[in-house]
Amino acid sequence: MNEASKALLTNAVKEWNKFAAERDKMRTIAMEVAALAQRVTLESVSFLKAQNIDVQADGPTAMKIMAHPVVIEPVVEANFPTVKTRVNMTCSGATRSIVINPNLSISAGGNPFMYDQFKKGIPESFVNNAAEFVADAFLFIARNQGQEQKAPEAKA
Repeated sequence: MNEASKALLTNAVKEWNKFAAERDKMRTIAMEVAALAQRVTLESVSFLKAQNIDVQADGPTAMKIMAHPVVIEPVVEANFPTVKTRVNMTCSGATRSIVINPNLSISAGGNPFMYDQFKKGIPESFVNNAAEFVADAFLFIARNQGQEQKAPEAKA
């Protein structure tokens, strides 16, 4: 193998290692953001429970609104050479995505904020985004349950 071939392969390996390191870093950040989103969402679900709404708030990974599971999961789409990262929040028909940009800014409703700022304290916009998600899920389920209950009556 000549020097030009070795240099070419060495550069390919360097690019791959750079990509793999970025993918791993973004996966770690997404997992941290998801864990905090679960904790903040649990506070919102617990608030609904205190209002005598049919919810389950046993822990950050065991939440339900009117028997519908609340799912908050990190998503890392790593297709060489790009890495796209977000945290998906879903419950029945309600969905939200928290986008983690390559420059480590986080978009979660309101103005984006930097990951370093996020580690120092959870911004109000992040808390509000979680509360809006829980409200959307609750109202979506409430509307659809009302339609499900009316549907059998309409057939009779």
